[in-house]
Amino acid sequence: MGKGGRSVKRCLKSDPEPLCLATYRNAWPQGTWNEFRDTQCYQTVRSTSRTDQGGLCAYCERLLPENDRQIAHFHPKSDTNGSVNWALLWPNLWFACCGGDQATMVHPDSYLPPTVENRSCDVAKEDNVVDGHVFSPAELPAFPRLFRYEQRTDCMDIAPDDVNCAAAGVAVNLAESTVTTFNLNCRRLSEARMRVHKAIESQIKRLRENSPQAATHYQTLVQRHLSKGVDGNWKPFFTMIRWRFGTTAEAYLQSINYQG
Repeated sequence: MGKGGRSVKRCLKSDPEPLCLATYRNAWPQGTWNEFRDTQCYQTVRSTSRTDQGGLCAYCERLLPENDRQIAHFHPKSDTNGSVNWALLWPNLWFACCGGDQATMVHPDSYLPPTVENRSCDVAKEDNVVDGHVFSPAELPAFPRLFRYEQRTDCMDIAPDDVNCAAAGVAVNLAESTVTTFNLNCRRLSEARMRVHKAIESQIKRLRENSPQAATHYQTLVQRHLSKGVDGNWKPFFTMIRWRFGTTAEAYLQSINYQG
């Protein structure tokens, strides 16, 4: 696995890249994304990216169903001014959601009107060049966690963790710009995070009320929420879960040599 990261949660990308992608790019160095999507290799890129990222969107950390996923380009694939073909560059390709832009979706995590206000992730970024203005999917450290969360009525918002940003030598305004650019605090995502948060709080409450070995079982709960499932997926909103479990989460992630 190679270096990597992402807007909120660090992740890794396979290294080397899928062989079929390198082969295609060498054969058609000026190939377009639309042309590439008609190849079997496109499916390989999708599946490899999904596996690398544990099933989560590279920006909002939602666990993505089959009908709400795409390959997003951090640097616009439309940029053809230089020698780099951004459309086919492996470090530029990220497994991501469809950004709340599909009115046919029935689950509120995927779509919530008004559409414009609830667009997020790659859809909110649009075709803008944001390199250097936000965290790219290759810049976050595994430690420390750079974001914290703030609870509002029925919403859980994401915000920079000023202390941890300072410890990591990261500019807080870069973290703030990341949240704003990808619209990570749109109501659709904030409500989705709150639903996950409430479910975790209910589990913790039941544990404290009913378990004579609450401390031991709490550790087990942390491990369950911060480990990949048998399907290879992380839990949705991994960074919020990590924040909620605090020092216990950090100790566990250190113990498993968490890298993303």
